[in-house]
Amino acid sequence: MKPTRGASLILTSAFFYATYGIWSRIMGNAFGEFSQAWTRGLVLLIFILIFNFKYKIFKPLQKRDLPWLAIIGLAGGINQAPYYFGFQHLSIGTATLLFYAALVVGGYLLGKIFFKEQITGIKIVSLVLAIVGMASIYHFQLLPSQFLAAGMTIISGLLGSITVIIPRKLVGNYPEFQVMVSYFSLQIIFNGVLSILFHNSIPHISNITPWIGQLAYAIAMLFANWAAIEGYKHYDASIGSLIGLAEIIFGVAFGVIIFHEPLTIGITLGSLIIISAAALPHLKLG
Repeated sequence: MKPTRGASLILTSAFFYATYGIWSRIMGNAFGEFSQAWTRGLVLLIFILIFNFKYKIFKPLQKRDLPWLAIIGLAGGINQAPYYFGFQHLSIGTATLLFYAALVVGGYLLGKIFFKEQITGIKIVSLVLAIVGMASIYHFQLLPSQFLAAGMTIISGLLGSITVIIPRKLVGNYPEFQVMVSYFSLQIIFNGVLSILFHNSIPHISNITPWIGQLAYAIAMLFANWAAIEGYKHYDASIGSLIGLAEIIFGVAFGVIIFHEPLTIGITLGSLIIISAAALPHLKLG
């Protein structure tokens, strides 16, 4: 493992993940929630297959890797539905807090269960600090009628952690693009079906602006997932998930710089606490 490379790549993935909000705003409401997912998955799958056709990067699959690839594919493929349900029925702040908290807790659990990582006292303190930092940024409010939506959002966060951490279990040294094929394929199938059921719209090709946003979103997703999968190969899953929270800070920065959103004391304090949470295990290890 190469921790410096791993941390750098996880930070890179956080940067690209944070740009999703920019591209979503450019896309507006031209796409339905599920139609934007399956069309993006289709664009990425076609690109990867063409790339492999030209450069022959794919490697033969080993039988013992098939169950892990199936898990990765399912996690990435069905992730969109519970995520969408949660954000439709919860406030943005509550949904975001639950999603990222589940993402970090998922990193801790997967690291412990599958990679025998130690959950030390300092890691627990860092986890608590990270949640406090997120709570300082996002307003939390949950009613009894929203428990199902909260559960779906938490599931979505856990699924997200599976897609980037479980690839470490693969025995074959597959390129990241080959791993992505599993969940882009299922992303197309699951979201395509849901798109039909919910009568999602797709903008006409002449409506160029949302398609530009969609293409930029797809490029960001490709780089973000590549960097995350490669980064977690070289880094402790639990601490890496804390570093991944830099996505929130990048997102705040984009909001302030590009969309002129206010930078409140709560956002500033929360960002500093999140940075401290990610730094704390490294200070201890040092």
